[in-house]
Amino acid sequence: MYGDTTHCRQAGFSLIEILVTMVVLSIGLLGVAGMQASGLRNNHAAYTKTQATNLAMDMAERIRANPKGRANYAGFDTSGTIPADPACISNDNGCSADELADYDMFEWSIPILGKNTDVTQTTKPVLPDGQGLITQNGDEFTITIVWREIAYEGMIRNNCGIVGLAADKTCFQMSFQP
Repeated sequence: MYGDTTHCRQAGFSLIEILVTMVVLSIGLLGVAGMQASGLRNNHAAYTKTQATNLAMDMAERIRANPKGRANYAGFDTSGTIPADPACISNDNGCSADELADYDMFEWSIPILGKNTDVTQTTKPVLPDGQGLITQNGDEFTITIVWREIAYEGMIRNNCGIVGLAADKTCFQMSFQP
């Protein structure tokens, strides 16, 4: 019986199956981790686009609400000089159209820059390296929000055709007629 070679047992085959299973499982888990990282990156990009949309809509509503002061909004850029918080907001006489425009631009700059002209007040900006621009062409206003999209750092993102804009910046533009 012991010399019969037709009834040989193979040893170690189960170990090879387990090792192959471990390799396949490891590759699958790496794929899941990659998908999770991609999902988080895309989620952050969607968050920043939502913030940019909200900021643009906020300023559009401010411009619509101040028809006599609309000309004051044109050419505003948060990288320039930010208007001071006008004192007319706190007094009983109210603000003129020009003062209201200054107040609107002051208030709009705070979430974009994370600070205001009062150096004692600092907040976290809603967009990394954010910038807001307002332009006017005839009756049409264009609000542009620019930021560095950290979710896609290192990728070329200049998607709004602004000359001189860094390649790692992305933007949201909205045009409207008040």
